[in-house]
Amino acid sequence: MADNVVKMKGSAAEKKNLSGEQKLGEFLSKNFKVLVAVLGAVIAVIVAYVVYFYVSTSLVRKGLDKVEVIEYSFTKDASSIDASELVSRQETALKNLTPYLNKGGIVGARANMLAADIYGQKKDWQASKDAWLKAASKRKGTYLESLCNFNAAAAYEELGQSQEALALYEKVSADKNFVDRSRAYFNAGRLKEDAGDFEGAKVFYKAIGELGNANDSWNDLAKTRLIDLENKGKIK
Repeated sequence: MADNVVKMKGSAAEKKNLSGEQKLGEFLSKNFKVLVAVLGAVIAVIVAYVVYFYVSTSLVRKGLDKVEVIEYSFTKDASSIDASELVSRQETALKNLTPYLNKGGIVGARANMLAADIYGQKKDWQASKDAWLKAASKRKGTYLESLCNFNAAAAYEELGQSQEALALYEKVSADKNFVDRSRAYFNAGRLKEDAGDFEGAKVFYKAIGELGNANDSWNDLAKTRLIDLENKGKIK
């Protein structure tokens, strides 16, 4: 029995004297199968992600290519076609765009933008507005969202829905990344002025100057409107 106790103590002492590399080797030896399984799972996840990314990118590219082909067929030599040919092209393009209008991301956005433009040419402002808003919803937080919202606001104006247009112009003008903020501010000011809210119009007109664009034609127009409103005693 004493021999056993001595042997057990000796074994414990040997473990304490093992180097770091030896301990690591012992751990790997005992857990080899588990580690291999974990490594295999990690590799499988990486491979799956790479495949998903490749397939997704490929599908997006194919979708964009399809929309671009539709756009090219619609716009090719457009300046030399007659009215009946234009109508035919519009209908063909809208029909061919249908499978892509409900796609997500950039493909759906581009398809709806083209459809919105075509509806605008047809003076179907309700359909145009809906398509611009749908395109905007697919590219939230990007430049395209503001661009599409701006065009949707213009369609709202054509429909006589000034309040809805004003709300979108305000939203767009607040986007610091939108390159046509001054125009959005001016349109908002114009709608405020049309509604008789001259102080509200003043706020938007003056905001254009605060953008610091001295050569901005919209700033010049805004200054003209401010002077006119002041001369008429509508603002101080």
